Amino acid sequence: MERREFLVKSVSASVLFSMSPILSCGPQKKLKILVLGGTIFVGPAIVNAALQNNHSVTLFNRGITNPTLFPNLDLIKGDREQGMEAYAPLKEEQWDIVIDVWPEKSKLVDEATAALKNNTRHYIFISSIAVYNNFQQVGLNEGHEVVSLELDKNEWSYPEEKLAAELFVKERFKDNHTILRGGPIKGWRDPAVDILYWCIKLNRDDAIIAPGSGMDHLQFIDVKDIGKFAIMAAENKFSGVYNCTGPGKDPLLWKDFLEGAKKQFNSQTKLIWASEDFLKANNVSSFSDLPLWTPLSEDAFMQISNYKLIQTGFEFTPISETLGDCMRWFRNNKEANIKFGAGKVDTGLERSKELELIEKIKG
Repeated sequence: MERREFLVKSVSASVLFSMSPILSCGPQKKLKILVLGGTIFVGPAIVNAALQNNHSVTLFNRGITNPTLFPNLDLIKGDREQGMEAYAPLKEEQWDIVIDVWPEKSKLVDEATAALKNNTRHYIFISSIAVYNNFQQVGLNEGHEVVSLELDKNEWSYPEEKLAAELFVKERFKDNHTILRGGPIKGWRDPAVDILYWCIKLNRDDAIIAPGSGMDHLQFIDVKDIGKFAIMAAENKFSGVYNCTGPGKDPLLWKDFLEGAKKQFNSQTKLIWASEDFLKANNVSSFSDLPLWTPLSEDAFMQISNYKLIQTGFEFTPISETLGDCMRWFRNNKEANIKFGAGKVDTGLERSKELELIEKIKG
């Protein structure tokens, strides 16, 4: 699976510089926050973070997806697909913060920013690292080259739509915007089964193929951290672009990730490390057959710089909590006997093929 395609399904103008940590001391006042959407995956995490800090939250959506999720919040019903007229009820009030989690179709962000620019103090947009043009360089930061918008709009895909949306936000809210470029987002309500693949297999199988040497990098960020940083940015009036990926301040290697997950789940699963050459020779693909694994020989997709985020003083959710949330969500909402690499879930290695590979490695 292509890296950018993955970011769609998970679903996401500054340079590195030295700065003193800026610690959020809590809100100076109760903010009036409008969340566009708010009831699928990233949206609920943002809403919960806002409510945790005692802000006033209003939702704007169709009232169709998960309508009982926040029964006590004010809901203004509207359909963004209906164009500028949909925002008419929102213009009647003043908003301290608007948070937009729209995943694609920049036209809708164009309309929202145009409609709300005169009655909104600060606009926060959830974008994606997919906007970067080339993942071959280690440590891409907020100032690196992004995709081109010179293509015919009919040829635009997720990265171009996200970047165009960013530009509308910057144009209409020049000095009062925050753009969060999320990497892989994981945790509670995660619709994907990529990080779940590893968690489930460590809880199920006696031996599994582990990717490469174990020294490749892995990045993801807890969905709660997207929510927390969005509210932190609102409270502290952070302006600009921030890469939002983790899972922490220090790089995470696959060996440490899988060994840590084994310990967390009290797993007896044996990790059978398979070299990159062996995997290629046996037609095992990174990212799709072995979810989230990106060897450096292919690209540096899992080595995006989060230095600017760290310099704000932001504290990440522990990996164990993220994995625990993923497994609890899985047990409550998905089939227990999920099969990988076949049928409804084409992600991951099909078990019979994996066992064949393990036998080959054992010789």
